[in-house]
Amino acid sequence: MNKLESLDHQTFNRLSKIYIIALGAIALFTIGGQFFIQRYLNSQIDDSKIVNISGRQRMLSQKLTKEILLLSYTTNDVLKKKYIEELEATIDLWKTSHEQLRRYNDSIPKGKNDSTEIKRMFLVLQPYFEIIYQNSEQVLNLVKNDSVNQKILKPYLDNVIFNEPLFLKQMDAIVYRYEKEAKEKISSLKKIEYTIFGLIILVLIFEFFLLFRPVALSIKKTISNLLISQKDATNMAANAEKLRKIQNENVQELVSLTKALDQTLLYARVNEQGIVKNLGERFTKVLNIDQKIDQKNLAELMKLNELQANRLLQLISQNKGGVFNEEFEFVSKDDKKMWLDVSILNVFKEPGNTERLVLCSDISKRKEAQLEIERLNDLEYQQKEELQKSNASLIVEAQEEERKRIAKEIHDSIGQMLTALKFNIESINTNNIEKTHQKIEGLKQLSKDLILGIRTATFNLTPPELKDYGISIALQKMAKELTKLTGKNIMLENKSNTDLRFDSLVETNLYRVTQEAVNNAIKYAKSDYILISINSSESILSIIIDDNGKGFDLDKIPSKPKNNAEGGMGLFFMKERMNYIDGRIFISSTPGKGTRISLNYNFNK
Repeated sequence: MNKLESLDHQTFNRLSKIYIIALGAIALFTIGGQFFIQRYLNSQIDDSKIVNISGRQRMLSQKLTKEILLLSYTTNDVLKKKYIEELEATIDLWKTSHEQLRRYNDSIPKGKNDSTEIKRMFLVLQPYFEIIYQNSEQVLNLVKNDSVNQKILKPYLDNVIFNEPLFLKQMDAIVYRYEKEAKEKISSLKKIEYTIFGLIILVLIFEFFLLFRPVALSIKKTISNLLISQKDATNMAANAEKLRKIQNENVQELVSLTKALDQTLLYARVNEQGIVKNLGERFTKVLNIDQKIDQKNLAELMKLNELQANRLLQLISQNKGGVFNEEFEFVSKDDKKMWLDVSILNVFKEPGNTERLVLCSDISKRKEAQLEIERLNDLEYQQKEELQKSNASLIVEAQEEERKRIAKEIHDSIGQMLTALKFNIESINTNNIEKTHQKIEGLKQLSKDLILGIRTATFNLTPPELKDYGISIALQKMAKELTKLTGKNIMLENKSNTDLRFDSLVETNLYRVTQEAVNNAIKYAKSDYILISINSSESILSIIIDDNGKGFDLDKIPSKPKNNAEGGMGLFFMKERMNYIDGRIFISSTPGKGTRISLNYNFNK
């Protein structure tokens, strides 16, 4: 026995030393590598910060120039005040960021050559900054004093416009320099990582051949000896397994009983006739029982009515296996009505002698909740239709607001591009006549494309005719513009004698539904001819969209599609929009014979 203990001790010590050496070597190289990597990453945080500030300076210089131009040409007092506030904020932020860059460049330790080069770049940048800053302040002061005289402002504006590209170019060079330094650091970090990786691979190879392989051979020999011993122990284990199964069955029964008792605080143990053998302490308090319970059945102790008492005793006597569940109502000691969920299961004491375990759970709150749910269901049914209309309203309003916002953004963005285009045209060198002519022609075409893009985008998102002139003029404009853009023959026939105007929400929904129908006819039906007819009576406005497209089968279109891939989403939203304004939509289509969509709106409701 001492020899075996000594062998185990020696083997353990030997393996411990081997694994300590192997894992220690790997840990040493890993920790060392992490040290160098973290050191380089910390330096990269500062580089990221300076590149971010430098990039923001480029944006601020362009923003400052734009705001000065807007301020100098505005005549509206409200806009003037707004532009002054924005310009002051931009100048302050631009100046603060510039000073941060200079202080940062002086405070952060860098390589000698890099530091000298960046300082030289900042010396070149400083005159441009001061000229732009001083002239911007002059413009701001003159405008604040109501001196919006173009002749007075022109020299300052020219100085800002002339020096802003120079400042931007030098700022780009500084950012490029910082990025170059960051890339060099990353390159150095990669070399260190590759070196550490190679060393770790060499250590693993060394450990495999000199440490782990000899240990594996030794373990293999030991396992062979253990397998021989295992074969001898198999027979003993088989006998032990039989005993273990019997024990597990008994333990499982005990676990089931214990789990049931743990899940509820109200329980009773009764015989087949319902006579109580044992009553839980908490159940005893709920039933307010002080005297002995010998030879009393559970239904009597719970003071159930005759019907419930007979049902409980019936469940107890008929339970021959499995679990029975039923709900019972009784009055507790404080005269409070309680609902119990009663579960009855068999407990086998010995062959021919079984008992019943009655487990109870208080479900009074659940019963109250069920009554409340029934009441809420009735209320929900009444509110369902109103909620659906409310949701449709929110969707429509959100879509319209988003279209307006996008239209404004597109207009502003393309407007800035046109301003930049104007400056580029003015900067053309007329000495080179051939190149100048080519450049002017290209810029003219670009200007036409940009203007057309503005008109198309603004028209598609928020047609101004709808707000100014009503649904008839807006649909006429839509037909005309879509004919130009698509080459399709889109006609409008207005049979209404009067130009009716409605609530803006009604007009918007009628326009959007018509627009969706026309777009579907162009995109999906491949129609060549589309006719939009407008009719009105004393109380009904009717809009009919006819096309000669390929049509479709209405039975194959889902009434409420789940997603765009399923199809029919456009028709669904058309119906929702008409329902929202209390209108009606009729769709008639035959494959190969075209489609007719009729919109009816009662404006006398």
